[in-house]
Amino acid sequence: MIPPLISIFIILVLPLLENYFTIEKGGFMKYFFSLFLFGLLFLSGCASLVSSPTTTEPPAKTTSEITISPESEKLFHQAAKAYGKGEHTKALELADNAISLDKNNYKALSLKGIIIAFDISPDEGISYIEKSLSISPDYTQAFYDMAMAQKLGKYYDSSTTYFKKVIAVDPKNAWSYYGIATNYSDKRDKENTLKYLKSAIHYGGADVISAASAQEHFDWLRNDADFLHLLRP
Repeated sequence: MIPPLISIFIILVLPLLENYFTIEKGGFMKYFFSLFLFGLLFLSGCASLVSSPTTTEPPAKTTSEITISPESEKLFHQAAKAYGKGEHTKALELADNAISLDKNNYKALSLKGIIIAFDISPDEGISYIEKSLSISPDYTQAFYDMAMAQKLGKYYDSSTTYFKKVIAVDPKNAWSYYGIATNYSDKRDKENTLKYLKSAIHYGGADVISAASAQEHFDWLRNDADFLHLLRP
């Protein structure tokens, strides 16, 4: 069996690496996975802000309304490329440089957060992704990053909430359904595990079946007739 952390990385994170290369300004990236990537297999306290009763905070800007300085944007893409190559230290340094040039670079903040969540601390990583979302509340990549960071911290309910935010934007996102299925499976909730796994298989086909067949998340269901029925080609 593949160790849980490695499997989480390969199945849910390699897809997210591709996301960073397919982000379009003002739009949401689509998730495209190759058989090569899949062949590797699926590895806050909240601060309360007190405002004056006579002050009304302006509505948050949408992603399309936020301008990132060109220099900072360029460094972000370099960071994403380095991360895609597995060069985490370099990616983190580039993301930090991007943020130093533009503190509102929500893309670099989210990327920094997911790197830290995997390499250092889920809770610390979550704080950066929260900052990204405070700047751009509809940045879908950050929803996925947050779902992964929360999952790493074993905050399964919160992780599921953010995977659902991705699905709200991209209803056919197989790996978000799959992420939810693994969350419920880790909680030993058979009904919801099978519900979301069925959707993941519907949109992801053989790749999802292969993942579910190898994942330790589903070991407790290996002899379950309903689970086995779902995995039939």
